Amino acid sequence: MLGIMLAFIDYRIPKLFNERSVLLAIVFCMMAFFVSPLSPLDRRTQDRVTAIYLPAIFLWWFFFQYQLVSLTPGVHYYLGPSGRFTWMMNSGICYAFGLAFSIRLWRLRPEWPRVVGGVFGVLFLVLILSGEGCRPAVQST
Repeated sequence: MLGIMLAFIDYRIPKLFNERSVLLAIVFCMMAFFVSPLSPLDRRTQDRVTAIYLPAIFLWWFFFQYQLVSLTPGVHYYLGPSGRFTWMMNSGICYAFGLAFSIRLWRLRPEWPRVVGGVFGVLFLVLILSGEGCRPAVQST
């Protein structure tokens, strides 16, 4: 029994970021390109795409960062103390891009994109200001 319990203790060296952090940054940068002035899409389509990005980013953060949904939740790398900084970095990437897309929508003239941008802007700002207050449950021994 002791051998099984020792398997859950996390002795890995803490990292600031991992491959998921790099992938998140690349995907969000590609998403930002599609709503930038360099994009071949017209402005109205860009606004609609940005309005879809915001709930998608929040739901991804909620399910895969906060609720820790994964294929193997029993061995999720965020559960130990070595995953704390990685979790903070990945969540910070989500918060930053979510807030940036919210500000983009909030700056528009039409009413519905401005409302969507404002609501998600407040949501992502609260997540940023809460810091580790929105951290998932940590396994303790």
